Amino acid sequence: MSRREPQIMDHEYDGIQEFDNPTPGWWHLIFIGTVFFSCFYYFFWHYSPLAPTIHDSWRAAQVAEFKRVFGALGDLKPDEATLLRMMKDEKMMAVAQGIFVGNCAQCHGREGGGINGVNLTDNNYKNVKQLADVYTVVTKGANVGAMPAWENRLSQNERIIVAAYAATLRGRNAPGRPPEGEVIPPWPSK
Repeated sequence: MSRREPQIMDHEYDGIQEFDNPTPGWWHLIFIGTVFFSCFYYFFWHYSPLAPTIHDSWRAAQVAEFKRVFGALGDLKPDEATLLRMMKDEKMMAVAQGIFVGNCAQCHGREGGGINGVNLTDNNYKNVKQLADVYTVVTKGANVGAMPAWENRLSQNERIIVAAYAATLRGRNAPGRPPEGEVIPPWPSK
């Protein structure tokens, strides 16, 4: 096999002469391979039902974060003592506020004053007589479906902290719907 002598091209830029070296064949194969791969990649990620969407990735990250946060708590019990403890936990109330805004604000408003759902910020309640009843209403719903049941949509820990968050809204008197139901005694202060 004879070696080809390097040939210098007949032009010069800033005193620099250029060799006439062709690109190696393996480089062309890699380039052609990347073009074919990019076509496959584009159609897979944009049109394939098997490819995860950005929403799927976000949900998976959210589930992982909830597992991390709730893993430290263990399984919460839906009793008055747990609700009172969660009401004082700022970290859990921040998580609960996010769940509330994402799931409850369309009816109760971002501040809890009520849009077409009851006002959670006054002292009048229709379906609640004591603190533990807030969890029951969140879980089972109320008013023949006007307040939907969340037991199949939120985990038990999520329902407990959302109930605790809804209980913390009491007394804020946010603008919204007028009071409905009966005035109930204040929450216990343990």
